[in-house]
Amino acid sequence: MASFLQALRKARTKTKDTIDYNARGKEIIAILKKYDYEDGLTPETTVSILQDLGPTFVKLGQIASTHTDMLPEEYCEALGKLRSSVAPMDAQTVHAQIEKHLGKPANEIFASFEDEPLGSASIGQVHKAELADGTVVAVKVRRPGVVETVAQDFALIERILKVGEKFSSGGENAMDLMTMVKELEQTSTIELDFTNEANNLIRFGANNEGREGVKSPKCYDEYTNEAILTEDFVSGPEVGDAEYLAKLPDEERDRLADLVADNYVNQILLDGFYHADPHAGNVLLVDDGIEWIDFGMMGTINSKQRQILLDIVTALVKHDSYGLKRCVLQIAKPRGPINHGALLDTCEQMTSQFAESDLESFDTGELLASITSGLEDEGYDIDPFLTNLGRGLITVEGTVKELSPRVNIMDIMTRHINTGFDPESIERIVTNFMLKGVQGLDDMAGLPTKAVETLDMLQKSQIKMGGDFGMDPKTTKAINYMVRNTIFALLAMALFIGACLLCSAGASSGMATLVNAGYCFGAIGFALMVYIFVTIRKDR
Repeated sequence: MASFLQALRKARTKTKDTIDYNARGKEIIAILKKYDYEDGLTPETTVSILQDLGPTFVKLGQIASTHTDMLPEEYCEALGKLRSSVAPMDAQTVHAQIEKHLGKPANEIFASFEDEPLGSASIGQVHKAELADGTVVAVKVRRPGVVETVAQDFALIERILKVGEKFSSGGENAMDLMTMVKELEQTSTIELDFTNEANNLIRFGANNEGREGVKSPKCYDEYTNEAILTEDFVSGPEVGDAEYLAKLPDEERDRLADLVADNYVNQILLDGFYHADPHAGNVLLVDDGIEWIDFGMMGTINSKQRQILLDIVTALVKHDSYGLKRCVLQIAKPRGPINHGALLDTCEQMTSQFAESDLESFDTGELLASITSGLEDEGYDIDPFLTNLGRGLITVEGTVKELSPRVNIMDIMTRHINTGFDPESIERIVTNFMLKGVQGLDDMAGLPTKAVETLDMLQKSQIKMGGDFGMDPKTTKAINYMVRNTIFALLAMALFIGACLLCSAGASSGMATLVNAGYCFGAIGFALMVYIFVTIRKDR
């Protein structure tokens, strides 16, 4: 892995220094001139152009295929074929790559090797083979020169964007586009090194070991490196196989949909390591269960981020705009001063958006997408983990709907929240509860001081309040009386709670006096609160 990254950085630096931008531009123009545009740019023509332009542009087309909100359905459907229908390498090139990177010809490594590829993508293609012990495997072979080509294309794209910034007034949009290109470049760099996918296979398999009905291919390390990946050959109908699904009864389709959704929620909430491209073609139906394939794109989410996700869902379900606002401030970075009032109003709009919906009708992916887009419009930069997770959830929800429209990710996630706590989750919840309790006591202890300071500032006109208050001296005196006594009562109650905590923790004999004092003040506070309440009721 380290040697590969060094080689890639070297190619990247060399590309920036030596690339002939005019030559590449002419090459792109020549490709575009090959096609006839008299009848307009059809989806099929678009796919062909992107294939001719090379792996970087094919990847851009793949990403564009997921944006049904921006492109017509027929274009998204056609671009989606770029995932597995790219023009294949010839057999001679494939064998040359195997010998170069594994050190021996394919016929000396494998008992058999099929030259006809099972599928071809922008970075490489897959062939069926058999090991000496009879194990049937799938061999993924990287295209020659793809590393240098991708580096060259990104260098060209970044140069074009930088030049465009100088002549464009929309600097913010240009920067957003540059950020997207940088993110795509990073993702492509990871996908170009097949050892990353091999490590993903191993980790994913270990996470799902023992989970009934869930499988993934085994990786064979001795026949795997940065350009070659060898794993178990798996076969079976894809989730997107409508003809096969039509033969299944509704109960079986519901069961499989629930299995996909439940496992994906497990990946997010328990493993913190999830499939980032869970489209219908990457889930096979095998042996009364499912098998995940294609681990080039994976996502990670740490325990803190998982808790934030749970808090967001809980706040939306409870229609708690204040709780959602607290979550937002943990995942969103403002581009300027925070307008807390405007942020709360945005959160209220978000919660009200889902207030009239039943839990079963919640679309989790679109929910997160709505939150991120709404906050970005308000001037906040969102933590990438939420954006990436939202994309994965939108994709897997489409996969689940292919199987059954009756199964819902949010419903599965709520089920996990209610019953799926592991020991680590329980410990984290208890710890958070204790910390919040201590913070609450600390805030309560400081409440009298803050209240007195606030009243003092109001009296000296050091702070202003919106509104016109006209009160006679008698009313003012009554309010001051109630505020002082309420503060005293709250302080007494805080001491009472502290005494209870000390007692439950097994306070020493030396602390007995403090515990008794706390109980006494608590009793006085309770009596005072009752007196204030009765007085208020009597004066009404």
